[in-house]
Amino acid sequence: MTKPRIGRVLVVDDDEPMRKVCARILAHEGWEVVQAPDGRTAIGAVLGSTEPFDCVVSDVHMPEVDGFQLIATVRRHDEELPVLLMTGDPSLDGAVKAIDNGAVSYLTKPFEPETLIAGVARAARQHGVARMRRRADSYALKLMAERSELEARFERALSTVWMAFQPIVQLSTKTVFAYEALLRCDEESLKRPDLLIATAERLDRIHDLGRTVRAAVAKASVSAPRDALIFVNVHGLELTDEEMFSGGSPLAEIASRVVLEITERIGLDPTTSAEQMSALRKLGYRIAVDDLGAGYAALGALAMLEPEVVKLDMSLIRGIERHPTKRRVVGAISILCRELGSRVIAEGVETKAELDAVCAAGIDLVQGYLYAKPTRGFASVAL
Repeated sequence: MTKPRIGRVLVVDDDEPMRKVCARILAHEGWEVVQAPDGRTAIGAVLGSTEPFDCVVSDVHMPEVDGFQLIATVRRHDEELPVLLMTGDPSLDGAVKAIDNGAVSYLTKPFEPETLIAGVARAARQHGVARMRRRADSYALKLMAERSELEARFERALSTVWMAFQPIVQLSTKTVFAYEALLRCDEESLKRPDLLIATAERLDRIHDLGRTVRAAVAKASVSAPRDALIFVNVHGLELTDEEMFSGGSPLAEIASRVVLEITERIGLDPTTSAEQMSALRKLGYRIAVDDLGAGYAALGALAMLEPEVVKLDMSLIRGIERHPTKRRVVGAISILCRELGSRVIAEGVETKAELDAVCAAGIDLVQGYLYAKPTRGFASVAL
């Protein structure tokens, strides 16, 4: 029985048998597959297609236009289209190069059909999330045609902001190591955090939102366990807010208990980032690189920020027990982070099998629904 069509995938490889095998595997899963024998043909397919692709699967080593050049060209056309690279290099250097060049993931040849199927499905989901963000922006514009109405809704959201907290567990001591503060509000049209953040970006109100969040965290912290740290997400544009670096701000009063989670979704300025991180550390804050492995945060952020903590994105953790390559990548990154003096947190741990796999990779800090969902207060965890 033919499976329903679930999307479009472009498979690129100058090795015809390999290309056809990948196409056959994906077609069997319901993907519409377009094949390209080289990078130049693939670029033409992406640029000339009237129907967008959900994912590109490409070999690294090809004549004329290799996989890295293909990514660079695709990014200029569609910066969100996920590209999975196929390579015969299973080393950490191979993973670093693939991720630093913009690949959302890489597959080490030879690989099992399930590995290809899962990699494409995961990448397509990430692409779908990016499309949802674009739709969220569009939804915000349609819903709030007048800027004054948008401002009014945003103000109501700010006035109803509250923080949910999800525990981060330390396995070796069977204790709660920290809680991550997660943005929530009661304004019906902006309850989704991504929509609220997109609205703040559109209104140039990220500083206001960031100050509100930091004040809410500081207020809630009085009921937090004294021996637990609090992780606070920082939007890239917040690093241009002078209050962020003020010792008199509400959050600065508990800076010694706060870990600031920095992502590269907006982009970090390499000329100022080191100075900014130094200023934040002088106030007592610790720094974490968030979502490493999500396709946003490059490994170069480790050198730029020198974080005390690194959080691995849940896309690396999901189903890790079934994917040897993923386990090797997570293990290698874990070793690298420890050598750099950073602690590693595995995000999105939902099953006992995933927990066992991250433990085997040497990771002692985990976060996810296996232990607790985000709650309004600081929930205790049964360990």
